[in-house]
Amino acid sequence: MKTLIFAYATMALTTGLFAVETPLVIDKEHSNIEASAKATMESFTAKLPAFDAVISIDPAEKRVVSAQFKFHFSDIKTSNDKRDGEMLHWEQTEQFPDCVFNLDSLEPAAGGAFTAHGKFTFHGVTKEISFPATISFPTADTCKIDGQPTLDTRDFGLPIIRKFGMLKVDPVLKIKFHLEGRTAQST
Repeated sequence: MKTLIFAYATMALTTGLFAVETPLVIDKEHSNIEASAKATMESFTAKLPAFDAVISIDPAEKRVVSAQFKFHFSDIKTSNDKRDGEMLHWEQTEQFPDCVFNLDSLEPAAGGAFTAHGKFTFHGVTKEISFPATISFPTADTCKIDGQPTLDTRDFGLPIIRKFGMLKVDPVLKIKFHLEGRTAQST
């Protein structure tokens, strides 16, 4: 009987059943999220200074176990107050204030990169999205995550922004993010 218990314990340890999920505490000073928008007259980059990222990692296996990313649309800033106000009206922020991404899986890709798969809720619509990501563990207790999602705002029920009949904002946004943090055990 002792041999059977030892065999099960060994199997559990080697297959990751006892893997330790550790929360990653995001260092917001060294993390950033930006969205680039092309426009007829004036392209711009929006920044997201406030967000909530709940990420669990397995430091021994050097992998991300789960991730959820939330933010309020009203926290997006373009350094132009008038444009920011127009974006809030366009997105109907009073009705749809929050955006959420839930990671479903990370698929290994070439060169140590990954393809992240998950669900993104924006403007009250949830869609499956995929994007390239890299994950590194510079030290035993730190993790850096970079990604480049592309979002078409029309997929989320939003109209193309047009002004004066000729000016428009491309509905395809190029997002770029860098998140870094330390395991909760080391903070």
